[in-house]
Amino acid sequence: MKSFQFVVMPDEGGARLDQYLSARIAKEGAELSRRKLRAAIDAGGVYVNGKRVRIASREVVRGDKIRVEYSEEALKAIKRQEFNLTAKDILLDENGVVALDKPPGLASQATKDQSVLHVVPVLQALLGKTRSFVLVHRLDKETSGILLLATNNDRATFLSGQFRARHVQKTYWAVCHGRPKEERFTEKAFLSEIDKKTGHVRVVRAGGRSAVTHFRLLAYDKALNVCLLECKPETGRSHQIRVHLEHNGLPIVGDKRYGKAAPRTLPPELLELASVHHFLHARRLTFTPAPDAAPLTLEAPLPPRFTQFVAAARLMEGAEIT
Repeated sequence: MKSFQFVVMPDEGGARLDQYLSARIAKEGAELSRRKLRAAIDAGGVYVNGKRVRIASREVVRGDKIRVEYSEEALKAIKRQEFNLTAKDILLDENGVVALDKPPGLASQATKDQSVLHVVPVLQALLGKTRSFVLVHRLDKETSGILLLATNNDRATFLSGQFRARHVQKTYWAVCHGRPKEERFTEKAFLSEIDKKTGHVRVVRAGGRSAVTHFRLLAYDKALNVCLLECKPETGRSHQIRVHLEHNGLPIVGDKRYGKAAPRTLPPELLELASVHHFLHARRLTFTPAPDAAPLTLEAPLPPRFTQFVAAARLMEGAEIT
């Protein structure tokens, strides 16, 4: 990992971020082409005054403190990842709101590992490099479905306020091992923060944050002992649905973090389908897109492997799904 830190001098203000960095890095005697520099910006490796900046054309201002972190290997690895989004993956693009049908495997936000591609550069490749996007909420990397972004800070604040006030109605679908004792049940538990060493969230008796999820059984396959559940979280804690289901003895099929104790009785062809990503999908979202707009409901289709699994397990046959 290579790192540079600069402070913009009085005579340097007004330059484009990529042009400024290209010149300053060259003065350091290092080699970093404009193309690689833009890739580092897209990957989230450039910070201005402590905040990630992904707009290469942003003008630097006198006194800006800029940090650049990049890895040649990571930038090369990004090219090997392919998320070929098309217009049909954009569920909404108006009133300063973009709703993406996020594919499983695509990270919601940048991480320290720059080889992990994330939503913003993928969206910019589809909708235009000059557009800005602000995440309003997040989905786990392997979770698919509706992800909301704003194209300006005012709209991001408006949408985030709805999530904090619990005015957004969220509906997920999950394929789980086992069958719940009741067709409808609610899990209320205190959850820990994400453990920095293990990446796990735990149910705790004290010291955690309250988390509530309502569940409804949609379908069950007795032969395979798997079920399709509707999940409606009231709160938005990290890994909430996954932890709640594991806590109830209903680990999500394919979940590599919270499904390790799941039975391994599925046929090989279904195990292969579940080997790539877990089966949790943000199916439906109801929210108000703008202050003067009516509430809007969006729905995202299941991704291919999820669809193939529920079809093979006969979880869509005769299920009362609304």
